[in-house]
Amino acid sequence: MRTEKRTEKRSEREAERLPPLNALRHFEAVARLGSFAAAASDLHVTHWAVGKQIRLLEDWFGVPLFERRSRGVVPTDQGAALLNDVEGAFARLSSSVTRLRHKSTTRRIAGVVRVNTLASFALCWLIPRLADFQARYPDIEVRLSTTSRKLRYVGDAFDVGVRSGPEEAAGLTSTALMPDLRLPACSPAVLKTHPIRTVADLRNHTLLHSTSTRTAWSDWLREAGAPGLQSARHLDFDHVFLQLGAAAEGLGVTLASLPLIEREIATGSLVCPITEPAGRGPDYTLVVNKDRANDDAVIAFKKWIVTAAAQNSAEPGTSERARKTRRSKPLAESSRR
Repeated sequence: MRTEKRTEKRSEREAERLPPLNALRHFEAVARLGSFAAAASDLHVTHWAVGKQIRLLEDWFGVPLFERRSRGVVPTDQGAALLNDVEGAFARLSSSVTRLRHKSTTRRIAGVVRVNTLASFALCWLIPRLADFQARYPDIEVRLSTTSRKLRYVGDAFDVGVRSGPEEAAGLTSTALMPDLRLPACSPAVLKTHPIRTVADLRNHTLLHSTSTRTAWSDWLREAGAPGLQSARHLDFDHVFLQLGAAAEGLGVTLASLPLIEREIATGSLVCPITEPAGRGPDYTLVVNKDRANDDAVIAFKKWIVTAAAQNSAEPGTSERARKTRRSKPLAESSRR
């Protein structure tokens, strides 16, 4: 009880040190617009009401805040100093209100969004980011499934999908999400015995492949000017994520999709010893089921994943020439991941 009384007294003392806030609002409008009449129109009150609030504020401070002139009013020196502080305070208050209203709005969105992606994309890119989506939209349930089938064959079992390359079909909208740039990647341990300084050095290494990217190495070597290069060995895997895992464990060199190995590059478990040329596969594409496109949860997820993809740092150590391959012709291959 004593604590509550002390708090009430402290609040009363703080309130006494502040001028009337409504009067400050009228003061800002008059100073901004240069006349009582314009301020009255802006605030939807009478000219008399504005004058009353300004007099109240001048009495509170004990100094004149405006000079009356033939074509309006201008702040006095004391009024100009006050205006500077008032504008800053109102700007901070407006920012806080906007931020809180945005948080309140996003947290009110509820529902279910069914997301279908390639397995490698789900495991390597999407799942590490889902915690951020759930923190922003705690009332939206994400149901994640994976398949390499074309989404037009999945039917109504999904709301949002991610594929390699565009999908054009009735009932679907398809937009590019982010580029799929590719570079050789391997464990740093692999380079200790056989460094890779040029493309020719790959002949001393095991090249890793996946079922869906079997032609990726030959396409990249052709672009790199070494179409006939013979590596020491080849290892094949059923899925891209197995291929990437094998590279991180030192089993060989993979031609990696850079968006899928961001964490490994950041932690140092994978490195890209050659930074050009950066091959390019079909862009990662966002596919939306038109029947669900106007659902609030689907809209929220779509906006979130587009923003996350735009922030994707998919070019560790690449040169300007490699970055320009974003506009080059994609490497031809299957979309199965």
